[in-house]
Amino acid sequence: MSQAPSVMQHHQPGAQHSDSEVTFLSHILSNRGIKISTFYHSNFQDYQAYQGDKYHNVLNSLGFLNLGIHENRLCVDLMTERLCQNDMNYIEEPLLQYPDWRGHPFLRAEVAKFLSYYCGAQSRLEMRSVVVLNSCSAVLSALAMVLCDPGDSILVPTPFHSGFLVSAQMYAQVELIPVHVDSEITNKRIQPTKPTVGKLEQVLLEAKNKSKKVKGLLLANPQNPLGDVNMKETLREYLKFAKRNELHVIIDETYMLSKFDETIVFHSVLSLESLPDPNRTHVIWGSKDFGITGFRFGVLYTHNDDVVSAMSPFGYLHSVSGITQYKLRRLLGDRDWINRVYLPTSYSRLRDAYKYVTKRLLELEEQFQFKICFPRRGCGLSIWINLKKLLEPCTFEEELILHRRFLDHKLILARGKSYMFEEPGWFRLMFAENPHRLREAMDRFAQAIEEQKQHWREQMLDVQW
Repeated sequence: MSQAPSVMQHHQPGAQHSDSEVTFLSHILSNRGIKISTFYHSNFQDYQAYQGDKYHNVLNSLGFLNLGIHENRLCVDLMTERLCQNDMNYIEEPLLQYPDWRGHPFLRAEVAKFLSYYCGAQSRLEMRSVVVLNSCSAVLSALAMVLCDPGDSILVPTPFHSGFLVSAQMYAQVELIPVHVDSEITNKRIQPTKPTVGKLEQVLLEAKNKSKKVKGLLLANPQNPLGDVNMKETLREYLKFAKRNELHVIIDETYMLSKFDETIVFHSVLSLESLPDPNRTHVIWGSKDFGITGFRFGVLYTHNDDVVSAMSPFGYLHSVSGITQYKLRRLLGDRDWINRVYLPTSYSRLRDAYKYVTKRLLELEEQFQFKICFPRRGCGLSIWINLKKLLEPCTFEEELILHRRFLDHKLILARGKSYMFEEPGWFRLMFAENPHRLREAMDRFAQAIEEQKQHWREQMLDVQW
């Protein structure tokens, strides 16, 4: 999903409202306003600190490095060059006025062509099924509002992107019910398992027994933060489960072009020969694959005309500027540049960054004599790493202490608790960063690990005494 800070739980001074502050707020804000304000102060302090103190190798070498937020920063040079070319610089009267709230027809037509090609659709997708808003988060929040009433629920396998909570739960007042998965050891490494249909059925039944009204299933493919991709048959099983239970399926395919391992095959749900329930299947895609999150661009593709109609008014609040829409049209329509220049370079740089980070993690294992577990994936922008061997006891409180230790070194990671994961000790480390900043970030990571290891040794000595 789009740029919702995944960095949560570390509280700067003043991050918590005191009782007197809450009392004061209660005279100004609604109950909902108080909840939103409290949520912001509790969850976005790291991001705010980062925005005010960003690392720069010359101007601010002691500033924050952010490996907690999902942004592909590896191809800024390519995107800058392409977006500065003459065909991008065009302004006409309609671009300066209110657009069609679903998005300018020229962009929706280009999006339909783009998705038809890159999703491997069996037949040409239609522009009338496209809605464009200013981020995938805006699309998800609007979709949750038109598919669910306040208090309704959606099933989501864990770990899931923390931005889902902002979009659906805080904004649309739709409860996200976690479908927790366990970890398994494969090739001597720990990785979370995929949810089975049986597990989905179990959680759905438990929710119904609690009188919860479940309206949908939210999936990410490729998955964030794990980097998993679903095989066609797995997708079909999820879709059949949803149809049996009359659930909508929302599939976030934000990272479909961020696959850097050639042996991995990505299957978009739009590539399936037939959908079990096309009227309840909705696909989200956006700007993450191109590393232009600042463009604020998200797409919904749905076969359901009623959903398109209900989504359209949200463009009044969440439309993309006309000038940006024009640039996006030119970008998405330049298939030669995408296939010949951008994607090969992006894949190569992602692969190199991934190799560098995994190599550093293995070196740290040997240096500090403890296991850093991480599932090996070839898709996405991050690595899901397990640092439970540094936690004693292995609790979320200790996970938070380690998270703060990284922050002490001006390094931001996203911790597993933010992703509703049940097992303490997991962190998401984003590696799609330029080489210089990535090296500096991993040096800071190593320093924090060394401190944590020393802290752990001292704790063990105290216990022995």
